[in-house]
Amino acid sequence: MIPDVMLTSDFLVYVLIGFAAQIIDGALGMAYGTLSTAVLLSAGVPPVSVSASVHTAQIFTTGMSGLSHIIFKNVNWRLLLPLAIFGAAGGIVGAQFLINVNAAVIKPVILLYLAFLGFYILWK
Repeated sequence: MIPDVMLTSDFLVYVLIGFAAQIIDGALGMAYGTLSTAVLLSAGVPPVSVSASVHTAQIFTTGMSGLSHIIFKNVNWRLLLPLAIFGAAGGIVGAQFLINVNAAVIKPVILLYLAFLGFYILWK
């Protein structure tokens, strides 16, 4: 039995947003983060919560993608460690930045960046 708390309308909306973003990402091979971040920010979710939820979801999808690349021997192992170290450092710095910046200040910057990414994805 599913608790009543989980069946709120907000929860179901977020599930549908994630589902739609993943369907588009599966079809294009990209755009999950761009689409889900834009929609969640427009729904009024704070940037810190958006970043945390989108990146948590991407842990699993990216992990499966990485496993697929390992199985098909499509990994440059010499690049793995440097990319992992600098990627983790960038994620930590970005999370700290979002925590310490006023949401009203950073939200327009994020939306402008997402618009650029959206046009780039459509162009590709």
